[in-house]
Amino acid sequence: MGTRHTSEPLESKISELDQDPSSAQGFLYSCNLCDQVLVLSRLFINPRKVQLGFVNICPGCGFELDKTLKVQPSTVPPGKRFLTNPACKDPDQLIKPDESFEAKLSRGSKFLRDARSDLTTGIESLDETLILRFGQLVTLQGEPSNALSHLLCVRTINPLPPGLDSDVVFVDGGNVFDAYPVSRHAFSLGLDQEKTKLRIHLSRAFTHHQLSSLITDELAQAVDQCDARLAIVSDITALYCDPDVKEKREAFDLFCRNIRSLAILAEQRNMIIVVTNLHSRSNAMDNALAQTAHISATLHDKEAFTQLTVTRHPFIQQGNTEIITLDNQTLTRYLQG
Repeated sequence: MGTRHTSEPLESKISELDQDPSSAQGFLYSCNLCDQVLVLSRLFINPRKVQLGFVNICPGCGFELDKTLKVQPSTVPPGKRFLTNPACKDPDQLIKPDESFEAKLSRGSKFLRDARSDLTTGIESLDETLILRFGQLVTLQGEPSNALSHLLCVRTINPLPPGLDSDVVFVDGGNVFDAYPVSRHAFSLGLDQEKTKLRIHLSRAFTHHQLSSLITDELAQAVDQCDARLAIVSDITALYCDPDVKEKREAFDLFCRNIRSLAILAEQRNMIIVVTNLHSRSNAMDNALAQTAHISATLHDKEAFTQLTVTRHPFIQQGNTEIITLDNQTLTRYLQG
């Protein structure tokens, strides 16, 4: 990999750099998700300038740098002052002394803490914590997320109020869609069970390439055709982590692009997209989900209750978590009746 301001290459990953923190005399800017090196400089550069220099996109993994940019002290090669990844659009702009610029790195809607949920589950403590809003990509980790996704489907179809009177697109990446809980939830809400099931537009994938195609090539069209306000992608890491997948790096890169496209689609169509991940199969994929979503939460069934942990939310300060306990019985048993 070459650089714009030196004849020597700037290595692509942090692990390939000769780092000695004890003798650091500069600053290293990199992607915290994929360790892609962006800038190495003796002078401190406003991180927002680095984000703008790369159009807020990491050239390594494609994720937004306002969520993944990392700055750390670093050794700088002798005789060098400023090195950049070739993907930087305007390296000279980074080292200009004028700091009077306005960074436009807005991502998605701005939410108010006192906003109500656009889509509710009917479980008060859950709704007060998740606060699902249009324009959001929501990732739910843990086995109970599958039962919750079926409830959200029926609540979306339920007429106003409290539902959305909307069709649902369900992309089944984990082969976990179950018509039985849909019928049971419909019955409990007084809906016609067969008509309710017809309003859920189901597509199944059996390989990670099929799932990727459904997400990037067909989901937007399906959403538009049925005017859906909710889309579900079930157990999303299952196919990308299938033992038959030989090219692991290619699968991960594809996964990252797919997650990013889901976040963009949720914002563009002003809808809610829920991605479930029933089991943790890849730390890198778990991190990608958590860092790309507007809301990221984990549901864990214990013996007598379910614990909900929200690690990312527009209403929660970055780095903080919010934990609640759903008492009396586990969420899975409650929803399955």
